[in-house]
Amino acid sequence: MAVEGVMVTYNYSNNGEYANILTVSASGIRFSERWVLTHGSILSPLKEAKIVKKAKGKPILSDEFYANLPEMYVTCEKRQSQHPNIYESVEKLSRERNMSQGDFEHNSYLIRVLTGRICHVWKCPVLDRCSNDILYSWTIGHKEGDIDSQMKLGNALFSVFVLIDLESDKRGW
Repeated sequence: MAVEGVMVTYNYSNNGEYANILTVSASGIRFSERWVLTHGSILSPLKEAKIVKKAKGKPILSDEFYANLPEMYVTCEKRQSQHPNIYESVEKLSRERNMSQGDFEHNSYLIRVLTGRICHVWKCPVLDRCSNDILYSWTIGHKEGDIDSQMKLGNALFSVFVLIDLESDKRGW
């Protein structure tokens, strides 16, 4: 099974204004072709983070909880496909035309962005005990509110893991 490091992001605005959009990001691990595992701190600005905190290690199985979570963008390394589609042919043509002017190995040619949805959120009880015993004064997450509430939310999310289900990147016509 191939495993790679990825960046997970989404756009968030607490009042729906485009001028106040915040891009939230965290590192993640992509395994298989479908799954990404990331850290619970990515949930910190969302109101759903408080639901995770109140769950106290119990699984969150509510469909409403998952339905309200934002779409996730996963930035990963681009690989050559075995069955090129029309877009890859256009990209190759673009690179060949610009080879004299630019860098063939430019970063924009080496990455791709996939979309996905959060399908499961859970808390690891062993990591939760360790964080309460060792990292009791750390703050993790969104910097809104007073330091005490920030610290409690950070501690609640420290032992949380988020599983993202990626959409298929096999596009047809």
